[in-house]
Amino acid sequence: MAVKRLWDYLVITFENLKIKYKFILFVSAIMCVFLLFTIAGLQYAFTTYDQQIYRKSSQVLSMSSDSVEKELQRIQDISFDIITDSVIMRETVHAKKETNRYEQYGIQTAISDRLSDYVSSEKYIHSIYLIDVTGKTYAAGNSIALSAEEEKARLVEMAAAREGANTWVTADGSNRFLTAARQIRSYENLSMENLGTIVIRVDLAKMVAALPEEWEDTTGNMMMSTGEHVFFSEEDVAPFRSFDFSEQTKQGYSISELNGRRYFVTYVKTSFANWTYWHFIPFDAVFSSITKVKYSIIAAFIVLLLAVIATVIHFTRKITTPIEELVKTMRHIQKGDFAIAETLPPPPRHQDEIGMLHRDFTFMVQRINELIKENYEKQLLVKETEFKALQAQINPHFLYNTLESVNWLAKTNKQTQISQMVESLAYLLRNSVNVKDDIVTIRHEIDLVSHYVTIQKYRFEERLDFHIEVEEEVYDCCIPKLTIQPLIENAIHYALEKIIEPCTITIKAYHQNGAVFVTVEDNGPGMDAQFINKLRRGEVQTRGTGIGLKNIDERTKLFFGEQYGLSIHSVQGSGTAVTVFLPYEKGEKQYVQSVAGR
Repeated sequence: MAVKRLWDYLVITFENLKIKYKFILFVSAIMCVFLLFTIAGLQYAFTTYDQQIYRKSSQVLSMSSDSVEKELQRIQDISFDIITDSVIMRETVHAKKETNRYEQYGIQTAISDRLSDYVSSEKYIHSIYLIDVTGKTYAAGNSIALSAEEEKARLVEMAAAREGANTWVTADGSNRFLTAARQIRSYENLSMENLGTIVIRVDLAKMVAALPEEWEDTTGNMMMSTGEHVFFSEEDVAPFRSFDFSEQTKQGYSISELNGRRYFVTYVKTSFANWTYWHFIPFDAVFSSITKVKYSIIAAFIVLLLAVIATVIHFTRKITTPIEELVKTMRHIQKGDFAIAETLPPPPRHQDEIGMLHRDFTFMVQRINELIKENYEKQLLVKETEFKALQAQINPHFLYNTLESVNWLAKTNKQTQISQMVESLAYLLRNSVNVKDDIVTIRHEIDLVSHYVTIQKYRFEERLDFHIEVEEEVYDCCIPKLTIQPLIENAIHYALEKIIEPCTITIKAYHQNGAVFVTVEDNGPGMDAQFINKLRRGEVQTRGTGIGLKNIDERTKLFFGEQYGLSIHSVQGSGTAVTVFLPYEKGEKQYVQSVAGR
């Protein structure tokens, strides 16, 4: 039952997936099955190839051990020639007797010359020593000094134990020499009398270095051991101390990790002296190319899989994207966002059912949006008409004449401040009742703001620090009338009046990428996000001119398009910046026809 429920759940989940995901899962499943079969086949091929490499390595090591032991057998034969050499035997017999210095010198010379002949006969012989029964040493070769007396005694003892047969004496792994020791016996009358001991030092490192390389362009370490005792190593034996040299079979191979590094190890045990030959090769040196091939094939297959998936995604996207876009648009419309009709992409050109549905729905939404927008503009024009009718109720000439009279009296009484305030007030009044233009230049707005600020400076004195930073190129650009002055008025109300210290209010205007940015910023206390949202929605009662931020934003969008408008950025404790985004167009231009027919 549990399996059936799980199966039903998977089936339902698959059926509810989007079409493109079904395609991707189906193709991915096929590719994964193909990948598994490919990996299995490659693994079989590579395993067979690895076995051949193992066998070849063991064969090469066996050939190398045979070469070493042939050379050692030759040296062993040379040791037999030495102990049976007539000159050697005669002089060692003579050395046992009491002799004077002259005779001793003759014996020394004869034995050394004969040993030198044997040294020169074999390139791997490093030196030969003869120790007579009196303990005197005769030497020939690269080094004429034997080791300490303890070692000399040990070599004599080991040779005596073999009773004339050759014995190989091994040292530790750091010694490059192998020593052959053999007792010299008198064969005269078959007495088998001990005449001395012959010691041959073999340069084993030189012998191994002359062997052919098992793998080209690789470095390995050949080692020799007897039991667990390693008596020769091409490289430093210390990194290999942890390896178990107690082999179980006559020949084999393994992969071992020593000190964090993997090695391919082959070994062969010979009957020559019951020695075992080892060859340690860094695993990467042998199998790096094979590993690269494995990973390259897998990587290529993954790339192919991704390419197939990308192709499937591209193919299914062509089918499902129009449907997804249509669903997304429907959800926006469901929320009442008919303005999205202006940003809808063009409907697909294909003439199938999806294309027809997309085109018909787009046409319907655009038509509904046009009707809504038309109704909104009519309401805006009605408000404009009502505002102009209210303006017409006041005789502006009466106000102008009154203010002019006040200005004249102020100048007569040398009241400069009063005169400036009256002049600025008259300028503001004249522009506020002027209904001829809905769109003015930024220069005109800056002049209006300058007169407004002149009045406010007499009110707030040094607490108001006002700056204008306007690029010369934007002075003649278009802007809706009464845009900047309400922003200054809001800055005074929500910034200057809220703090005790001086407040800096700055107007910045510049153009960039075909657009004009007009910003009014202050260093007041700032606003929280909730209050900013109320300002955007027009829920905060306006002061002064009665023109709120929502009104400025709507008029900007109406005159220039939905891509333009107003934005607010405020950080509590740091100030507020309100930016109006406008097109970079110069000259006063009539964008919307009023009901008066202008």
